[in-house]
Amino acid sequence: MRALKRWWRRRRAWRAALPRLEADCRAAAERLFGGPVTWRAAGGRGRDVVCQILRAGRPAGYLRMVDPACAPSAPAAAGLPFVSLPPAEKLAREWQAYAHGAPLGLTPPPLWRGACGMISGYRDARPLEEEAARGGRSRLALAAEALPAIARLHAAGVTHMDMSLANILRDRASGALLFVDFEYGAAPGLSAEQQALYDYLRLLESIWKFLSAGERAAACDEWGEAYKRHAPAAVRAAELTPLRPALGRVLAAPELAPLFQP
Repeated sequence: MRALKRWWRRRRAWRAALPRLEADCRAAAERLFGGPVTWRAAGGRGRDVVCQILRAGRPAGYLRMVDPACAPSAPAAAGLPFVSLPPAEKLAREWQAYAHGAPLGLTPPPLWRGACGMISGYRDARPLEEEAARGGRSRLALAAEALPAIARLHAAGVTHMDMSLANILRDRASGALLFVDFEYGAAPGLSAEQQALYDYLRLLESIWKFLSAGERAAACDEWGEAYKRHAPAAVRAAELTPLRPALGRVLAAPELAPLFQP
């Protein structure tokens, strides 16, 4: 039922967005890609619209368009470590993340930003979640594999605040990992170290319910050792209290208790 509701929200948002796509984004897309383009719905959760841009039937880029009328999914009053941003701030955050990440091969390249949307370049890449769901890869192994790239993202001055296998893509040609969908901001007062810590633990939180008992027993070694290698000591020592409302599974898991001991 939840999947059906999400599908309906995405479909409704897509149909409602088509006039704005034409009015606000077509001219910019056709200038960027040198001629007529078509749109193909490619994601979003009913809040933003994400579409693939095709030129002569071939993928050329992606466009994210925000909906100013959409209610925030994570207001500051919710007490979570992440918050929904107003449309202009959301686009600015995504643009800045791509601007910092693209030169390092960590995000798609940003190409254009308007009042209600932004266009990024095309990369032939698929979410790690798809590797797990369709390819049978272990989510725990994929999460551990992503940790070096997360550390590089943080070293570039960027935190994600919604880290999951769905928001980490693998470039099909190079195998490099890319980060997308920087739609949330950090809650007021959260330090850079706490934001980085949340990224690491949020990734583990997002997969924990899918792991077998054996994988959970192995997580402290398989994921935890990689975490200790790649997360700086100052990040691992950051105060957990403001992060707890969004990390209920991992902080309650007895298998992970050694990760949080002084």
